[in-house]
Amino acid sequence: MTRRLAHLPWIVALFALLAGCEGNPVGRACFIGADAAITTENIVASPALECQSRTCLHMAGQALGQADLCTGECGSDEDCDKVKESPCQSGFACVVPVVVGPFCCKKFCVCRDPGYLAAAPDGGFAVPAACDPSNPANECKNLR
Repeated sequence: MTRRLAHLPWIVALFALLAGCEGNPVGRACFIGADAAITTENIVASPALECQSRTCLHMAGQALGQADLCTGECGSDEDCDKVKESPCQSGFACVVPVVVGPFCCKKFCVCRDPGYLAAAPDGGFAVPAACDPSNPANECKNLR
């Protein structure tokens, strides 16, 4: 029994090393569900088992199920590692796609292709005013 436990730190270290090599792979096609229908709102859905991050993103105006992409939380555009099989051609931007619900005001990797995001304004994408933690009317629990 002691012999088996002696190998445990090495096994844990190996898994941590392998997990660290994968980065934040985003862009694989996913499906958020037929219940959402075509919507005028962005939707972040989890769990999405087809995504390594377990998070799928549907952007408003896209046909449901045809343009949903795996996403992941990010701090900058460089955190978004596009997978080879991604239909997204222009790469990813780290933006806040939703300002309500459990994912409100969190930054996620969003495809830069037309239909997903408008062209980046000078200075990059701004954090929505609804995500201002100094605003007492803000109800997003992720800012507290």
